[in-house]
Amino acid sequence: MLKSNRKIRNKSVAFDVFATEYDFAATLQSQNDFFTKNLSASKGTALDIGCGSGILAFELAKYYDRVVAVDLSEKLLDIARHKRPAPNIEYIQMDVSSLEELEDRKFDLIVSCSTFHHLKHLPTTFQAIKILLNPHGKVVFLDNVSEVETPATLGYIIGAARNYMPDCSKYGFRNASRLLKFRFSPSWLKHLASDRYLSEGRFKKIYGRYFPGCYFVKLGCFMGVIWEYL
Repeated sequence: MLKSNRKIRNKSVAFDVFATEYDFAATLQSQNDFFTKNLSASKGTALDIGCGSGILAFELAKYYDRVVAVDLSEKLLDIARHKRPAPNIEYIQMDVSSLEELEDRKFDLIVSCSTFHHLKHLPTTFQAIKILLNPHGKVVFLDNVSEVETPATLGYIIGAARNYMPDCSKYGFRNASRLLKFRFSPSWLKHLASDRYLSEGRFKKIYGRYFPGCYFVKLGCFMGVIWEYL
C-alpha cells in the first residue's frame, strides 16, 4: 500500500473510534443548506464523496433520483445505513483515491464536505471527479481553511471552551455539554492534530487551477467551491 493511502486508511480507523459522537456533532452542525442552495439544474444522479454518516446524502436524496455516497469508514457507513436509509441512496465503502471504480457512472452533482483536507494528492482526485461529471453537471465542495497548516491542540481546546455558552443557547444545555465532551476527547484531538489545512490563498489557487471559473464562498473556517461543467 502506498504511504499516502496508508495515512488515509489510518484516518478511517480514527473515524471508526469516535463514529457515534462524530455523527452527533455533525448532525448538530450540519452544512446542508450550503449544498441545497447550489444544486445542479438536472437532478438525475448525485455523488457524495466522504459522506460520513450520510447526513448530506440523505438530504440530497430528497432532490435527486439516485444518490451514491462513498466513505472509507465502515462504522460511519453503518450509522448511515441504519439512521438514514432511502431506496435511492447507495452507500459504498471506498477510498477516495479509488474514484475511478465509478467511471462507468456519470453524475449531475458531485459534492464533498470537510473531506479533501485529508488527501495528499488533490490533483488526481479532481481529475477523477471531472471525468465522472455529466455535461452541465455541477461540483459543490466545502472544506476547512486555515492560515496555520495544523493549528495547535491548545487552540482547539480554548475554542471549544469559548463556544460552550453560545452552543448552550443554540443547541440546548444537554447537547452542548455532549458536544464539548466530544471536542475535549483525546481521540478527537489526536485526529485534529493530524489534519493539514490549506490557507485561503493556496486553497483558491489550487481549486481555481482545476476548476477554472469556479467561485468561492467563505463560511467561517470553511471555504465553499462551486463550479459548473459547461
